[in-house]
Amino acid sequence: MKRTDFEVCKSVFEVLFQKNPIYKSELRELTGLGPRSVNKWVDLVGFIQSQPKLKITKKGRYQILELEKPPLEETLHPETIEALKIMRSFLNLPLDELKKKLAEL
Repeated sequence: MKRTDFEVCKSVFEVLFQKNPIYKSELRELTGLGPRSVNKWVDLVGFIQSQPKLKITKKGRYQILELEKPPLEETLHPETIEALKIMRSFLNLPLDELKKKLAEL
């Protein structure tokens, strides 16, 4: 009897939850997958886990799929503040001096 993709994926995670870390060859034995199949599943799981989280919302009888946007970094580093101060000082210069400074850069 052939297992569904869901059943195979579930068996991979069940083995990983029981034995972590695990060699790929041991994962193959415990899940009953062949060499190509185990590589396919490991690659697929790795790819999915590297993607942004999928947000599923329901509107009426329809489902809306949306990838979550990564949070913006809110930390201001001292280098960023210094760069902004320099940029502001450039913007306060008269136009001819600004052109000279830009030519120097």
